[in-house]
Amino acid sequence: MKNIFYCFLLTLTLSSCLVMTSNHSMSKGKLDIPKRESYTVVYQANFGQRLTGNAIYTGDNGKLVEQENVTGSWQKTFTLKSGTHVQLETLAKSKSESRAEYKILVEGKVVSEYVLSGKRLNYTFAFDLP
Repeated sequence: MKNIFYCFLLTLTLSSCLVMTSNHSMSKGKLDIPKRESYTVVYQANFGQRLTGNAIYTGDNGKLVEQENVTGSWQKTFTLKSGTHVQLETLAKSKSESRAEYKILVEGKVVSEYVLSGKRLNYTFAFDLP
C-alpha cells in the first residue's frame, strides 16, 4: 500500500512538471499504391514562429539522417527503392504556444498531413514502400 501511495505521489509530481506537449505518432504499414522499382518521397514541415526542431528521416539508401535546428519551411526529397521502411520524426520546441504543419508525399500523393500546436510538438509517421 505504501508503494502505491509513493507511485501516485511521484506521478502527480511529474505530471505537474510537464510542458504542454502535442503528439502525433502513426505507423501505417505498407502503402496501398502501385508497385514500382523506386518512389519519390517528399517530407515537408512548416514550423511556426519561435519553433526550432530536430528531424530524423529516411534518406538515400534507406539510411536515417538527423538534422538539427530546423526552423521555418523545411522540405527534403528522396528517391527510395521499393520495400524501404520510411519514417519522419520531428521534435520541435518553443517558449510559447506555436503551430507546425507536416506533410509526407509519395509520387505526389499525400500519405500523411497533420497540424500540431503547443510548446512542444512531437510528430512521428512511418510506413513501408511496396
